[in-house]
Amino acid sequence: MTTAYFYKNTNSRFLAISGKDALPFIQNLVTNDVNLCTENKYVYSCLLTPQGKFFADFFIFKNSEDYYIEVYEKFYEDLIEKLEMYKLRSEVDIVPIKNLYSYVYFGNSEIDNTLIESNDPRSKKLGKKIISKNEINTNIKQIYENEYHEIHIKNNIPYSPFDLEQNKSLLLENNFDKINAISWEKGCYVGQEITARMKYRALLKKRIYPLALIKGSPKTKQSICENEIELGKIISMENNSILAMLKIELAESKIKSQKKIKTNDGLVLDFIS
Repeated sequence: MTTAYFYKNTNSRFLAISGKDALPFIQNLVTNDVNLCTENKYVYSCLLTPQGKFFADFFIFKNSEDYYIEVYEKFYEDLIEKLEMYKLRSEVDIVPIKNLYSYVYFGNSEIDNTLIESNDPRSKKLGKKIISKNEINTNIKQIYENEYHEIHIKNNIPYSPFDLEQNKSLLLENNFDKINAISWEKGCYVGQEITARMKYRALLKKRIYPLALIKGSPKTKQSICENEIELGKIISMENNSILAMLKIELAESKIKSQKKIKTNDGLVLDFIS
């Protein structure tokens, strides 16, 4: 039986979007299909720049007729400002929400009085997401943000406040097409044309990969070079787990041959399967 433990999202912030135009307003902006957002079900999505670059990611859930957004505080003010800019004549209200608490539970644990409780839509390996109107008291083990980040790295899922650059990162390079963040059928949204072009014209040349540190002392943003060939760079790391952006052709060749990466500056790295 798996030992239960939890993470408290102390950096989560919330806002509500209500009004008769709430659904079409959100639907025309974000990468995922908001029609999938039903009672007690999260939708994970992003807002992009018109150039198709990452701006913010968030979870959307429905409470009565209102749509709630949970976003990391790093992107909170920028997201509200951008939504207000896009609002124009839409009949919607965008209101910050306080006194909501966000948790992630791993393993089996019964929690009472939750507002919404469902598996993380990106992957079941990221636990069960719980939103509550009250702080939850529990006697199971608590993990902290660095440990939560490491779980993301091992599962090749970016943790946006640490792993993405606002106005720079591209979704497909960061595996967003593999974590239920993009609808390819819903139609237009901000940045949709460039995102679709990368997918359908096979323009993707690099992508994130999870690596295990075997030897050496890596640094964030350090280049990964082997025999004078640049494979990519380190994005982030927690303990011995590393998230790296690598050239797909070179990385897949290494994986196929089951060879480790041995860099010019003494790092030995292996792919996490």
